[in-house]
Amino acid sequence: MPKRRSPTQLRKQIVTHLDDFPHQLEALEASMATFGDDFALSEFKPAFDRERGIEGYQRVQSVERGFSRVQNYTGQLALDGTKLAAIDLAKIREGDAARAFEALKDQKVISPSLCGRLKVTQSARSAVEHDYLGMKAGELHRAIASTAASARKFIGPYAEWITPYL
Repeated sequence: MPKRRSPTQLRKQIVTHLDDFPHQLEALEASMATFGDDFALSEFKPAFDRERGIEGYQRVQSVERGFSRVQNYTGQLALDGTKLAAIDLAKIREGDAARAFEALKDQKVISPSLCGRLKVTQSARSAVEHDYLGMKAGELHRAIASTAASARKFIGPYAEWITPYL
């Protein structure tokens, strides 16, 4: 069982993630741009399928790492924020990050549609981590693109909401 963090520890972690978030999002977007300005699936898929040699596959790995990092930050911020604000997680049969996204939706921090997108990309992040060989290029491509867009829509309202607790 993980150790409970104090409010001071939660505040410190939230501030650290908020400070680093723009850098991580920029890194994700820069790695996406190596597949064209519009992050073209037609460029991504052959590299994902290892048809572009190791250099192409390394570009895929860079995008995957950026995707995982941004999605991890988003989920951790949601979870830590709900803990700091003493908001109960939603009573649904999903992981803690998805439950935290639902709680933020219920608090009107994020919209229902953004909550849904964040939950889908959280699920995709788990698949990348635990079932990579079962992933299809199109699934991963959609999740990466959604994460980049959703993270931009999440961070502003979240930062505005959490600031009084910091």
